[in-house]
Amino acid sequence: MEATISDQLPIALLAGLTSAALTVCKTGRDALFFQDRGLFQLPLAYLGIGLASLPAAFVFVQVMKAWGSRPARAGILIFSSLALSAFVPFLESGKYPVLILLFLLIPTLFGLLFASIWLLASEIFENRPKDQAASAFSKIGASSLAGGICGGFLARGLAVYLDPKWLVLLAGGILLVVTGVVVKTHSLFPSLPAVQSESYSLKEGMRSAGVFREDYARTLLFISMAGALAALFIDFQFYASAASATMGSQGNALFFANFYILLNLSALALQLFLAPRIQDRVGLRGGLIVLPLSLLGGATFATAAATAISRSVLRITEGGVKSSIHRTMWEQAFIPLRSGERSFVKIAVDGMGARVAETLGALVILLWLMAAESEAAGVSAARLDLRWMTWTILGTVIIWLWLTRTIQIPKRSSAGSRVVLAEGSDVFCTRFPDQCPCTTEMGKGIR
Repeated sequence: MEATISDQLPIALLAGLTSAALTVCKTGRDALFFQDRGLFQLPLAYLGIGLASLPAAFVFVQVMKAWGSRPARAGILIFSSLALSAFVPFLESGKYPVLILLFLLIPTLFGLLFASIWLLASEIFENRPKDQAASAFSKIGASSLAGGICGGFLARGLAVYLDPKWLVLLAGGILLVVTGVVVKTHSLFPSLPAVQSESYSLKEGMRSAGVFREDYARTLLFISMAGALAALFIDFQFYASAASATMGSQGNALFFANFYILLNLSALALQLFLAPRIQDRVGLRGGLIVLPLSLLGGATFATAAATAISRSVLRITEGGVKSSIHRTMWEQAFIPLRSGERSFVKIAVDGMGARVAETLGALVILLWLMAAESEAAGVSAARLDLRWMTWTILGTVIIWLWLTRTIQIPKRSSAGSRVVLAEGSDVFCTRFPDQCPCTTEMGKGIR
């Protein structure tokens, strides 16, 4: 059964609209948050994201088990729309308890929304030929990035006329449209019988205490933690540069809208023109090196020229390469694991290890900001010395690059369809990379 354009269009539309809603919402959130002393509240928001991600994913999985994936999908969309809309009357610059809650709620909710959409894509294309499914997933991913670009232009156009809080309301309205498209998509593609593509139990995987005794699984964990820590510091540096400019709510909205346009545009260009060639030519290990190698150059530039432009370029590089090249390669890095261990390792690596690293990084930033404020009362974002953070990013990226360079990809096989990795090792796997628990349970790590 071939995957036609009519099969791909609904999911592509869902991914694009959801990404547009995310961009519009984040533009409004960031414009409000990074005024006055918002930057000094950011570590608390980071801690909240780390603490909320796993419980939210667990609750959503339980709801899917109780209601079924399709009712749960529509339910989380409606809940997200209402939750975002409920914040609007209380969104004002300086109301940091509300703004912190919104800051952590957005990645938590949208992580689940994107996970749910990829679950639907997996359900629809489960029984299609692998090459057709891979092509469809690539187009859906491109549609998501294109939606982010459109959302950025929409936010930029409206920022001139509207207070940023109304962008959050607009995002809630877009999610209602997404709900309608989801209901229509469900009717177009009736539920299929559940396909047991892997015989594993998460509880069995968790009882397998020796899984991280193997170098490969342990190296994946360390790579994930190094990447998460570097991304957190890069993110904070970028926001510090924006906050130090003191542009006001409208200026902030325009700045962040332009940033999200460039971020999604660079990711889309990389995915369309470079990602397939990189995987074909350099293989899995080589593909995993692309992101830390890119950040090594960007961090070196930021160390030599600690300017707002260098930090913005570093942030765009990190987000663009991660969303296009790195994500696909990273998902495939879990295929060589034994089927009974794969899901547990994926959750432990991306759902737990990365969150632990981000929590530790947020605590370091929080303690540093407290020390800076104690030395100079009322210190502003523009007066913060971020040089230590730039050097920390550079050191973390070097460790990340070394871990990736030395990783030894195991050659294993189990019953299933044959998949040949670009490294040349034969791996048997019955799942798509995008079906790994990172997308089905943990979301896309949106911040």
